[in-house]
Amino acid sequence: MSPSKLGLEDFPDRRLIFEAEGGSVYEAERNGNYYIIVDEGTLADLLSEDELGPAESLVRIREFETKSDRENYVRQRGWRRSGNRRSGPQR
Repeated sequence: MSPSKLGLEDFPDRRLIFEAEGGSVYEAERNGNYYIIVDEGTLADLLSEDELGPAESLVRIREFETKSDRENYVRQRGWRRSGNRRSGPQR
């Protein structure tokens, strides 16, 4: 797993897998690699300009070599599948 230099706009076919007050998590594929995209852009509405860093810091993209690696990452965070979405943390 590694951070990626790609941006949210590089994944037009991303699929929402988890959503919470602070943001959304997506999964995507590109050029044979697998990605998790964490978009915390909705937090921008809650933060003052002093607290808010660069816009790109609100989107984190992780690249995985295999789908299995990506699924393990998702599972470790407690997100579970509910159709094409993850409905929230597992308890």
